[in-house]
Amino acid sequence: MDVRTSRLIAEAMPCDMTLPWSGEPGDQSLREAMPGRYRAAGWAFVSLTITTDDEDMTATIRTIAAERRAIEARDDCILIETVDDILRARQQGRIALGLHFQGSRPVERDLALVGLYYKLGIRHMLMAYNQKNFVADGCHELGDGALSRFGHALVAEMNRVGMIVDVAHTGYRSSMDAIAASSAPVIVSHGNLKTFNDHPRCYTDEQIRAIAATGGVFGLTGLGIFLGGNDSSTQAFVRQIDHVVQLVGAGHVGFGLDYVFDMPALEQLVQRSADKWPESCYTTRGIQQIGPERLPEIVDALLALGYKDEDVLAVLGSNWLRVCAEVWR
Repeated sequence: MDVRTSRLIAEAMPCDMTLPWSGEPGDQSLREAMPGRYRAAGWAFVSLTITTDDEDMTATIRTIAAERRAIEARDDCILIETVDDILRARQQGRIALGLHFQGSRPVERDLALVGLYYKLGIRHMLMAYNQKNFVADGCHELGDGALSRFGHALVAEMNRVGMIVDVAHTGYRSSMDAIAASSAPVIVSHGNLKTFNDHPRCYTDEQIRAIAATGGVFGLTGLGIFLGGNDSSTQAFVRQIDHVVQLVGAGHVGFGLDYVFDMPALEQLVQRSADKWPESCYTTRGIQQIGPERLPEIVDALLALGYKDEDVLAVLGSNWLRVCAEVWR
């Protein structure tokens, strides 16, 4: 690792806004190892997906309770509530973990649940996960529906309690409506760019500009099927970082790797769930991805492009921390 790269990673607060977590099938020993892998690779903060649109309120509360208990029992982790907790974890040599929902079904039709979930640790929430729900159209719906009336009320309530509005996995029109409706920064926690891959999970330059106009951040996944051509090389990933930087500046891009710790199990799940992951859009074998250990290579590549130290630090984590500090109550 280059000396400058090593210094920047040590100085930075590298953040990954999406790690699939609860409900993932497969080898649970791989799951248990993930926080340690992130910490050893130099990351400061990882946000865990603890449910999607598959769970209602009752199941979600049970999941939150189980995950909070499990995380609090670990010596190498801190379950965060504030940005200060992330800084404290870094100082103590531990990894900071946050919680989020990929989908808004856990809210059902009760806005009072938003504040409760926030108090239980949920810090950002998607409008929809690939399919239509009460709030929005997902990105794989046949139509392109608007954010619902309830969706507008949900965005307002999220703004009020301090939960970040996230339009990953959300359809184009619903995402643009949510961005326009929010009075706080909006994010894409994990997505990629239509400039390089015309996939329903990818975003137009117009959407990226709209996210940046709110003060938000676009998190890039490391999955080759979304980066384009199933190419998860460092070059392919950094090309997408640089596109966002050239489009809206270095203050609006970050990491949302969406790293799958047991890929064979996910491939089986995708094959069984064509309604959620249409076969025409997904490779079911040999999906390539970027793991947390790739961080030094990515920093090396940014420096090779001539990035200044402050811009590298922004991409690594300070962009995410800025949004969190601004939105979280």
